[in-house]
Amino acid sequence: MLRIINKKKLSLYGLILPVIIFMIIVYGYPLLLTFKYSFQEVSLIGSENIFVGFRNYIRVLTDEKFYNTLILTFKWAVFTIAIKIVIGFIMALLLNGELYLKKALRFLALIPWAIPQVVVAILWTWILDGQYGYLNYYLQKFGVIEEVIRWLSDPNLALISTSIVDAWIGIPLITMIFLSGLSSIPDSLYEAAKVDGANIFQRFRYITLPTMKKVVLISLTLTTIWTFNSFNVIYVLTGGGPMDATETMMIKIYHEAFGKYNLGMSSTLSVIVFIILIILSILYWKQINRDEE
Repeated sequence: MLRIINKKKLSLYGLILPVIIFMIIVYGYPLLLTFKYSFQEVSLIGSENIFVGFRNYIRVLTDEKFYNTLILTFKWAVFTIAIKIVIGFIMALLLNGELYLKKALRFLALIPWAIPQVVVAILWTWILDGQYGYLNYYLQKFGVIEEVIRWLSDPNLALISTSIVDAWIGIPLITMIFLSGLSSIPDSLYEAAKVDGANIFQRFRYITLPTMKKVVLISLTLTTIWTFNSFNVIYVLTGGGPMDATETMMIKIYHEAFGKYNLGMSSTLSVIVFIILIILSILYWKQINRDEE
């Protein structure tokens, strides 16, 4: 009997072994290489790599601009994540209800997520352009504004604009995650609550929210990682400008690597971002496990 069980385990390990090897090659090796380069002075157009120990980390952690960029990234991420979670949850509640053509609406809701991010960013560039954008055109046409608004060239508006575009792309996937969680709630719970006289708000508070708490935390974990690592949207819309108003950590890493050709410093910044995301993920998962207990 034990031999049969061991053979089954070996066969299962054999099936997943190619996937594990693939993951190590695709993700593990670049990650180790990034850690290695973070302790070196690496130039894309220079000579051999020079080991510098923690000098890159000291330079980053003693640079005031780094903290400004980090704070900016957190502001951008928190605002974007809040939009994704709140609107995604509302859309999931609507699509989970009794709607006409529900399946068609669910399919249409996924379109923004299915389109490549670069294409979406280019489309939004045309919409938000200060001079010739469609948004300003229609706002002026309906008398909402008198002068054009510099959505992407105004430092005070650029961060909000890029945040909204990134949220627009991410909302559909978050909606589908929430929708799968809502569909798993037994209808009998809502029917029993109706019999007891609970109104729609009470059913939402005492049934929907507690049941969906774990799904929300998992979605929050994934959304935090995706949003913090967002690059395409900001780079296409503003490139980190104007006046570094949208230079998040991902944009800064890109500028260090391919603008200043300093791969060592960009690797150091990448490692710091990786550590921050690991810490946030651990905090989220601790909360999830605490709720399970």
